[in-house]
Amino acid sequence: MIFLKICGQFIKVMQQKIISIHELRKYNPNLNESDFADLMFAAFLHQKENWGMLSEGWKGFHSSKYRHYKFDWCGSNESGSKDHFEIKTQYNPTRFISSSAKVDRETIKNRKCFLCINNLPKEQKGIIFEAQLIVLCNPAPIFNEHFTISHIEHKPQLILNNIDLMMRLTKAVDGDYSIFYNGPKCGASAPDHFHFQACPANELIAENDVLNHEENFKTIYSSEEYSIAASENYLRNVIIVKSKSIDSIVKLFQSIYKILQEITETSDEPMMNLLSFFEDEVFYLIIFPREKHRPEVYFTEGEERMLVSPGLVDMAGMLVTPLQKDFERMNVELIEKIYGEVTLKQDKFNKIIDLLQTKNL
Repeated sequence: MIFLKICGQFIKVMQQKIISIHELRKYNPNLNESDFADLMFAAFLHQKENWGMLSEGWKGFHSSKYRHYKFDWCGSNESGSKDHFEIKTQYNPTRFISSSAKVDRETIKNRKCFLCINNLPKEQKGIIFEAQLIVLCNPAPIFNEHFTISHIEHKPQLILNNIDLMMRLTKAVDGDYSIFYNGPKCGASAPDHFHFQACPANELIAENDVLNHEENFKTIYSSEEYSIAASENYLRNVIIVKSKSIDSIVKLFQSIYKILQEITETSDEPMMNLLSFFEDEVFYLIIFPREKHRPEVYFTEGEERMLVSPGLVDMAGMLVTPLQKDFERMNVELIEKIYGEVTLKQDKFNKIIDLLQTKNL
């Protein structure tokens, strides 16, 4: 009886948190119910008007400042070459809480999970994907549309058995949004509650680099079924998997996951950030293997400290700084140093590439 009562209460809360199609149509009269990206955009419009915290955060995002830094694909920086990639910095004060979040076990244990349905603000509502995920608007956005897509159950941030779910979500948004994942030890501010995030397609620099500068990524393996490529002189070590098949992406990721465990000597989830998108009927999965969560400058005492806490967005080419002093201080040398510390060390990455070239995946 107690179990049934709890289930009934949960269902009631869930119903209160789901935006109805009738409500969504008020914000998009031409809503296509079978287009999940269309539903997400309507949910964003609904929440921006009805949830004050998001409205304020969205206004804060639109006062963000940006700077751009150029790096040569050949390995040097600030050259006159036209063949370069870009790193962007964003000054966004709304990200202070996320960037400074304590994610140690004791802190997580003693705080309420802000992604659990019962703990969401009264005005925060969303839409459901596959009866597993609820798509919510992020109240401290890094993008014009920024979603947190959390599991309806409180379960740990672990990707291995959820990579197929990530790719199905990627297919559902059909090129309108990109999906990303922060590992529990490298960017997730809720490592105890499974979630993805999403942003409009082509907003992330790494996504555009992969699509438009394919020649600057080294092909490790290529067949009619799938291909694997890796970064060279990109400041961050990256593995890129491409396929028209979700099953192939899942299988390859599982193999890469095991190799990462082997090379980093861990039985836990290897530190990584993931980005997936769907372009011209091809699935892309970009893997950023990590050495550590935060750079040394994050832990420095006094004025030298910088509140830089890289997650997927940062690894994908936009370093987010919630403090203006850090934004003003950032330069080419600091960018190289930060990425050099948090990306997987080169010797380990080389071993991974060697294994990918020799193993029968």
